Amino acid sequence: MIRSPPLLVLFLPLVLLLGTGCVSKQVKRVNEVQAKQATEELALDQLLDVTIVAFDPGVPESIKEQQKENIFPAVRQAEANYLPQILRQTLDGTGYWGTVRVLPEVTPSSMLTVTGKILHSDGETLKLHIKARDATGREWLDKNYEETAAELSYTEKTASGTDPFQDLYSRVSNDLLQERRKLDADKVQEVRRVSDLQFAADLAPARFAGYLKTEKGRTSVQRLPPDNDPIVKRVASVRARDDVLVDTLDAHYANFRQSMQPAYQEWRRASYTEVIALRELERQALWRKVAGAAAVIGGVVAMAGAENVGTSVAGQVGVIAGVGIFASGLQKGQEAKVHAEAVKELNSSINADVAPRVVELEGKTVTLTGSAKDQYAQWRKLLHERYAAEIGAP
Repeated sequence: MIRSPPLLVLFLPLVLLLGTGCVSKQVKRVNEVQAKQATEELALDQLLDVTIVAFDPGVPESIKEQQKENIFPAVRQAEANYLPQILRQTLDGTGYWGTVRVLPEVTPSSMLTVTGKILHSDGETLKLHIKARDATGREWLDKNYEETAAELSYTEKTASGTDPFQDLYSRVSNDLLQERRKLDADKVQEVRRVSDLQFAADLAPARFAGYLKTEKGRTSVQRLPPDNDPIVKRVASVRARDDVLVDTLDAHYANFRQSMQPAYQEWRRASYTEVIALRELERQALWRKVAGAAAVIGGVVAMAGAENVGTSVAGQVGVIAGVGIFASGLQKGQEAKVHAEAVKELNSSINADVAPRVVELEGKTVTLTGSAKDQYAQWRKLLHERYAAEIGAP
């Protein structure tokens, strides 16, 4: 009589598959994507200023979810201020844009606003959702970007200052350029004019009512104020002061990036190693558990169908060996938990490097912390007060 093979034999292909097919593949090449560079200097009136708003950190409200995804709010908040600076550097270095700034919120005078949300960040993989919209309301981008860091990104041979996820920022830059090229000279001028009038209307809504029209989410110029209008000149003066304040805030984020970069790079390097080790341990644990279970089941089947002592003993050995392999898998799972805790500790280690920074703005000392957005709102209020004083408004 033909007997069915032990289940161990049936499980063997699956065991081999788990043992060989789940090995992670790591990216080996660095900086495959290059941000396109301007080959000639562009006319100033054809350049659009870019405001990159500090990213949404993407922190779940539930503490349970934060723990599950190994997210520390303080770390993510630091990244939300740090990552936009890498995009700023990328755009600023192409020669296709005007002034590129990082600010805590959208400004009334923003020609092109870029916002982002961190979907995932662990040193190995970075996922961002990027949106971009110009002053007229025209949507430029609304898409997800993902990049896996190359192992070489964290070696000493890699050029210092090169971000492990530079390819992601280069792709964003190239996508923005592609949208920019869809605008002819007249449309670029329209964006610039709408931006100017939006700034004026924010300071004096009644005075500049009727100059702009918004319909179905798109804003257009209805009429322009005369060039010799004294109010227009005063608005230009206030805008110049606003630019100074905005540049100071932008410098704050740049200084923040410089002070944070060494520790943050070390965190990402260590986090990268921990994530790879964690995945390998999880793979080994799964393989050992499946192999152990298969051995136990195969041993039980062998004992149940044994016709002689030798087969029965072999079945017992299979059961004992299977239990040992399964227990080994559980131990590997515990080691994975230890590495997960190490990742959490590494995340916490950079908290000391995100201390508040004190800056001086036109004779006033302001402490910029996580509430930089509130500080910027105070400066906007100050500008409104100064404008009202200049035009004699109440």
